[in-house]
Formats: sequence, structure tokens, C-alpha cells
Amino acid sequence: MEVLLGLLTLLVLLLAVPFGVTFRFEGIGLKEIGFEGNDAFTGQIAIRWMFGLVRFRIPVPGAAKPQDSTTKQKTQKKRAKPGKRRSRRNFFAVLRQAAFRRRVYRLVRDLIHAAHADQLRLRIRLGLGDPADTGRLWALVGPLNAAARNLHNAEVQIEPEFMDTVLKFQADGRLMLVPLRFLVVAIAFALSPSSIRAWRTLNASNA
Repeated sequence: MEVLLGLLTLLVLLLAVPFGVTFRFEGIGLKEIGFEGNDAFTGQIAIRWMFGLVRFRIPVPGAAKPQDSTTKQKTQKKRAKPGKRRSRRNFFAVLRQAAFRRRVYRLVRDLIHAAHADQLRLRIRLGLGDPADTGRLWALVGPLNAAARNLHNAEVQIEPEFMDTVLKFQADGRLMLVPLRFLVVAIAFALSPSSIRAWRTLNASNA
């Protein structure tokens, strides 16, 4: 028992040590929520831990292969499946949950407070291929975009695209993070009643 308690104490102490993160990301994709698209995610993360004694880099490969005509036909067939349509409906059902939207705003606020950002730049272009659908999504994203413009040492730009289905983003910057604080924020968000209801709604098609 004493050994276990000692290990838990050591783990907590390690998680309380801040580490610096320098990152660069670039990506595109909307397939996971039932929209047609060609996912790609690339970038690199440089981490400094234990006050610079530990340093390493993490590449983030993930460039998507260009779609040929056969692949496009398969993608269109996949979109026609009822499961994909249900996933899309469930996604918008989550957006209509006011309690979940408020919880997301709180999560963003908590993450901003937990991370000490320096020279953060983020650009996002987002559209769902239908003006009405994009408008519903913007009801959630719009207030976040307005709040992000007031951040210090950060340049955040989120733009809606009302005609095309697209999610493109570019991000780079430097952060000073304390893993323990992020773990507490993540657990609080995951276990909140509004997040649990949203998760059940997203997975209703599997019932």
C-alpha cells in the first residue's frame, strides 16, 4: 500500500512539472461526422520538459492521398448509407443542446486559463456544404470566435464557408503547460452531465 501511494505521489509530482510546447499543425477533414471529404493532418511538436533537461520532437504525418474517380464513387456510396446520415443528424442535435454549448464555452475558457500561450496563431475555415447547416454550426463557433479575438499574445481567425464542405486549419505557437491542470479540466468536461448527454446523442445511431 505504501509503495502504491508513493508511486501515485510521484506521478502527481511529475504531472505538476510544466513543459513547453512549440507546435505547427495543418489539416483538413470532416469525414468523422458524416460529411464527404479527404482527411489530412500534418505538423510537428517540439517538447521541452524538466526545465529543458528533456527535449524531443514528435512528427505528425497524415497527408491524405488524392482521390481518384473510383475512390470518389466509393465515398459517395458511403455518404448514402443511413448510418452516415444519422451521424450527421446527431451532430446537429448536439449543437442544439444549449447546456452542451455552455459547457464547451466553459471548456475553452478553462483551457485558455490552463495554457500560457505565446505567439499563438490559429486560422480555421469551416463549412458544411449547406448554408442552413453552417449557420447552425456557427451558432456554436461564432461566440468562440468573438471571444478568441480578445486573447493576448494570440491571433485567432475563424471563417465560415456557407457554400462548400470544408474544414481547413493552420495553427502554430508556443505554450507552457501543466499536465495535471489539463487532466483535471478534461476529466471535468468528460464527466459533466451535458457532455454525457451529447455523447449519447452522437452514438444514438448505434443503438
